[in-house]
Amino acid sequence: MSIKRNVCVTTFALTATAAALQAQAQEEIRPLSDWDYEEVYEQGGIRADNLMDAEVFGEDEEEIGSVENVLVTQDNKIAAIIAQVGGFWDIGDTHVLVPWDEVEIHEDGVRVPVTEENAEDYGLFASDEYITQNDLSRTQQVDDDVETGSGVWKLTDVLNDYATVGEGVGYGYVDNILFSREGEVQAIIVEPDNSYGAGPYGYPYYGYGYGWDPGQTSYYLQYGEDEVGEMDDFDYDRYDGLLDD
Repeated sequence: MSIKRNVCVTTFALTATAAALQAQAQEEIRPLSDWDYEEVYEQGGIRADNLMDAEVFGEDEEEIGSVENVLVTQDNKIAAIIAQVGGFWDIGDTHVLVPWDEVEIHEDGVRVPVTEENAEDYGLFASDEYITQNDLSRTQQVDDDVETGSGVWKLTDVLNDYATVGEGVGYGYVDNILFSREGEVQAIIVEPDNSYGAGPYGYPYYGYGYGWDPGQTSYYLQYGEDEVGEMDDFDYDRYDGLLDD
């Protein structure tokens, strides 16, 4: 199987999506007065912190590696995972990119159809829709330094970034991202500075088309200081996470 033949999101489509998001951005900001966590609690889903570093299993239920990163499209859906696999294979350790529609949630992690024989079909650079190969000599860590293709961002581009509100006022940091069982972003979780309460707080997610891109060092929440002061704490105990221990 070739990832290049199975890429479902084209560069053209991603560019069109970006333009559409930019045009609609101002109309789609959800007032926090209309936002609560009940729907998120009821849906449950997948926590980014559980998906990152989750164990990876092959089709025969044997553990073959771990998740190193997750790629998300600009329409807020998981596109693929990056995993390090195969330390015990003849090919040694290697990183693979597995499209999300080929990933199954396993009771102890995730299961993928990668084997020693077909691992090269899942190479990181099999399709530049996901990862660009600008200068491998400078690439040191897949989880941080490999650049994604147009319209795709990595979880490590957002997790632990500063979060800002209003006119760029420091508010806290991004602690987590929640995804539905289908891989769509449900909410972004922020740990606020002490002056804004205990937290954590959950917010609607806004990315491409809303003044943010993966190269920025902070994530803008789209709300003012007066709005975020009325948030309720997000209760992880009420969230049914698929990979929760």
